[in-house]
Amino acid sequence: MEWIKSILAKHLKEDGTLDIEAANKEIDAEFPKNAVPKEDFNSKVNELKTANDTINTLQADNKDVEKLQTEISDYKSKIEQLETERETTATRATLEKSLRDAGAKDIDYLVFKLGEVEKDKDGSIKDLDSKIKDLKTTYANQFDPTVDNKGGGGGTGFKTIENNLNDGKQSDPDLTAQMISAFTSDIPTTEK
Repeated sequence: MEWIKSILAKHLKEDGTLDIEAANKEIDAEFPKNAVPKEDFNSKVNELKTANDTINTLQADNKDVEKLQTEISDYKSKIEQLETERETTATRATLEKSLRDAGAKDIDYLVFKLGEVEKDKDGSIKDLDSKIKDLKTTYANQFDPTVDNKGGGGGTGFKTIENNLNDGKQSDPDLTAQMISAFTSDIPTTEK
């Protein structure tokens, strides 16, 4: 408030009295240059408070947004990982089925020998038939020779081999009775 003191000192008369009218006039003229009206000051303080509150709110909201962005990023990478695993599993299943249909004995070994396979745009394995044909040529001992190239057995179905069973025909009733009596003879009986 030095500016008011200098104005008052300027308007002191020689007898020590103050020319109040002239001092007030000059103070009114200089006031806007050196001071802020109370209403303006209070208005600016309120604006500053509102701005600070807004900044604090935005900072709090951004913390949640950053957390959400991190979670979204984590979920996206997890989805990519799961899609890759699903694609790998589907490819493996296709290879195993094709090898099984071709009569492969050790499917895991042959899948290993195939290594990485390329996929077409539609998701199928490129040149799968020729790759299996190459495997059959290179690793003939890993395939059942009775299975044709289109999969399945040689059309013969399941058959019993050297087990002396009668291939589903009716058994001899006398032989059945003999077998039953042989088995039941060892069972102790309790008669009353």
